Amino acid sequence: MLVRSLVEYKLIPLYIFTVVRGFSVASFMFLYPLYLLSINYSTPDIGLMTTLGSLPIPLIVPLIGYMVDRGWSRELLFLSNFLLGIAFILPVIYPFYPVLALAYTMLYLSMFMWMQSRTKLIAFIVSTSILGRVYAVFSILFNGSRTVTPFILSRLTEPYGYSFLMLVSGSITLALSIAIYLQLLAILHEIKRINTDLRHALKGYISIFSSINHRDLPLILFAGIDGFAWRLWFPLINAYLKQYRGLTDLDLGNYLTILSISMLITAYLAGSITDRIKPLKALIIYELLGVTGVVALQFNEPILYLSPILFGFSIAFWITAYNSLLTILYGYHSIGRIRALTDTMRSTVGIPAPQVGGYLLTINPLLTFILSASLMLSAITPLIMIKKEELT
Repeated sequence: MLVRSLVEYKLIPLYIFTVVRGFSVASFMFLYPLYLLSINYSTPDIGLMTTLGSLPIPLIVPLIGYMVDRGWSRELLFLSNFLLGIAFILPVIYPFYPVLALAYTMLYLSMFMWMQSRTKLIAFIVSTSILGRVYAVFSILFNGSRTVTPFILSRLTEPYGYSFLMLVSGSITLALSIAIYLQLLAILHEIKRINTDLRHALKGYISIFSSINHRDLPLILFAGIDGFAWRLWFPLINAYLKQYRGLTDLDLGNYLTILSISMLITAYLAGSITDRIKPLKALIIYELLGVTGVVALQFNEPILYLSPILFGFSIAFWITAYNSLLTILYGYHSIGRIRALTDTMRSTVGIPAPQVGGYLLTINPLLTFILSASLMLSAITPLIMIKKEELT
């Protein structure tokens, strides 16, 4: 019965889309920072680009949540990968600073479109009793794709160069996304879109914020603290490891492969634990694993390579527990609203985070990671504020 639920035919196009997205995200995260370094930008420059690229995101994320609740989740899912495909191609064709920063805007928009639309579609299809394990399957597929991608790319950068590989990755992303979207429309045809004009969209946009209540506050606070903690350094991890720790492209490929393998191996375990102990406790485990990974990152090899294992397990818990928690607390009809609120908070605090992290790296890299670990531990406090009876 469980296996049948996990391979529900309506989930199949989402599973396929997830594999494509895993390839696309892994390619971008691996290639783009290295491409920027290759055209003479520094790690602080990349931090500033990510900050500038983040600026429009908080203004757009609430609209994404509103449109998701209006039945446009399939279209936003497609648009998430379409934007990512363009983000590969534009910086190569037009390598000017505004375009380079815009690529990060498209990456972040893509991420929030993906998370909100996927959460909505899963809530439509899946029973809450197996949410953790369903998200685990998504994580396995996503990270299975991510595991292979950097391993291959790290061996292609020298003969082909970053620019060529970005163009190829972007083209593949665009082509496959269009094909899968058509399949998605055919299988999930019963989802009804509510036509929305500009006036209704603006009213809905405002209602996202006017509807905030005390029940929302712990989740919003958690999203802010946790988002800032991770974005201090995670967008800069490739540049940090190469510039400050001396890792080669091959080493970076191996590091990211270990990270993906860790998420891949631990995903179903994290999902099963989440379903068993409930997502609130699983999120606390996520933060503790993240802190331990940050500590391991400060050491030389071989302890350094424990950090991607710990980060992978941590992220596996975040994927299963965070999405499950929001769905259980708010249900199918309101999931877009709470995702809009929490994602807006994450994106808002995430604007200065990479710039702060990049600046602290130039002073002393240890400062960045001490601040990050402290915030991860602090993020546990708002989780404790959530009432247990709301999870039943």
